[in-house]
Amino acid sequence: MTSTPKMATTPVPLKIVGGNHFGRYSKVSVEETCNMIVSDKGLVPYAGFAAVLSLVTNGVGRGAYVSIAGGIAIVVAGSSVIQINTDLTYEVVGTLKTSSGDVFINENNNYQIAITDYSNIYVYSYGTSPATFSISTTSSPGANQFQIPADLTNPGYITFQNTRLIVPATGKQKWYLSGNNDAAGASSWSNSGAEIPAQTGAFQTKSDTILAAVRFPGRGNLLFLFGSVVVESWTDQGLALFPYAKSTSFNLDYGCLNASTIADNEEYVVWLSQNEKSGPALSITDGSSIKRISTDGIDYRLSNLTDPTDCYGFFFRQDGHLIYQFAFPTDNLSYLYDMNTGEFFTVTDENLNYHPAKKVIFFNNTYYFVSNKDGKFYEFDTSITKYIYSLPTDTTQVVREIPRYRICPPIRLTSQQSYIAKNLGFTIEQGQPNTITEQSVPLPFPYTVLTTEDGKFLTTETGSVLQTTAFMGTMTNYISSSVVDLSISRDGGKTFGNRWRQNMNDQGEGKSLFIYRRLGRVNDSSCKLDFIGFDRFVVFDGELEMYQ
Repeated sequence: MTSTPKMATTPVPLKIVGGNHFGRYSKVSVEETCNMIVSDKGLVPYAGFAAVLSLVTNGVGRGAYVSIAGGIAIVVAGSSVIQINTDLTYEVVGTLKTSSGDVFINENNNYQIAITDYSNIYVYSYGTSPATFSISTTSSPGANQFQIPADLTNPGYITFQNTRLIVPATGKQKWYLSGNNDAAGASSWSNSGAEIPAQTGAFQTKSDTILAAVRFPGRGNLLFLFGSVVVESWTDQGLALFPYAKSTSFNLDYGCLNASTIADNEEYVVWLSQNEKSGPALSITDGSSIKRISTDGIDYRLSNLTDPTDCYGFFFRQDGHLIYQFAFPTDNLSYLYDMNTGEFFTVTDENLNYHPAKKVIFFNNTYYFVSNKDGKFYEFDTSITKYIYSLPTDTTQVVREIPRYRICPPIRLTSQQSYIAKNLGFTIEQGQPNTITEQSVPLPFPYTVLTTEDGKFLTTETGSVLQTTAFMGTMTNYISSSVVDLSISRDGGKTFGNRWRQNMNDQGEGKSLFIYRRLGRVNDSSCKLDFIGFDRFVVFDGELEMYQ
């Protein structure tokens, strides 16, 4: 008897470890990674979060700041200004006149924390006994008030440099300096309501309005002034009439969509940029040059936003990775950019809506954030593998699964010929906490059952038993709390078909082969892997075995 020769197979690399490289059109690529990042050539989880404090019941988080000198954190939620101590006790120390919108916070060397909200300047002086909370006014000041110039009625992004707080008159060409380590004195910002020339600067490069003044990290006396379509470079030279001098040979020809997207860390400043000739893009500068770091697909998404000005961003360091996360609440979209790997990733809440973090701070050796969706204060860390909205003291636990998935780049032959996907396999960490539940299923009539090598029954995605050999009576299904689902798009990323499910091993069972078999004929495939469960997933590149 002559045996039929086996068809030769060809292994093709399957790029599981990677970021967002989706194209302008889905046919180009739908490659995307959600709520995971690349680390040490593996795909690992992005940080989860857990609620630790409920600060306000009406209102959402608007801003947060850490005072190194005071050893406290200041959070604005709704209209409340809240001081949080290292033991996570807290108290309301002031009230803003606004209850929504962006706020900006900074501090001088005189134990004065200044807050701006595009309406007023507020100063919390925690170094006095008792502490005081004062507010700006353009008229004669009363109790707990200080006077500012009439043109400073819309103070925005605030920074601190060389003993002075610096505030722009948002929407105008002027920017103002406080007195030396004096944010709320009788003549800190104005002289009886008039501008102090030695403390008033002007925007000059283009016909533009100023949005932010940013002390450049790691560059000494360098100050960047952000407009809508341009960024000016100034240097504190200690001059007599006005301490800052503008660079006459350098500026950045991209402005800023929203000052809330500006974030600085170490030696970089990142922001969502634009100018009069181009739309939104993510830009980065080291103080001497500018670089657009958006991909074609990201730029296309940004160009089609309903309201690109409704946005904010922040830096956050996850296990050594410097990450810039940014969100567009109106358009229900949020991404992160990993400065270490140069990759973009999608980040969401449990419903695949935009991520709730508004501002992250590092306080008491822990990362925390205030939420744009509620008034709670959250711990933010990779040790947390789920979204926990309930407080530790709550009797009812509100725990949500983090949706994690990876859509791999398309696999297509240059000859356009179809191929048969025989096997798809990859390495994944097994043996993490996982609950395997046995489910007894009665069989009222003969079934044929397909079993694995270790005797477990194979089921479909809905739990139906796959059939091959005669069986009577009852049988047991094994349901895992951690699984990986594979689905394949055969139409250029437009739709994905039925899911093939693989259970993760029980805790302590680290060894296994993770292989999907007999995936069918296709000529342009994109594989989607959904990592479903409440614990961590660590995944590596794989391989697709095909034959024609």
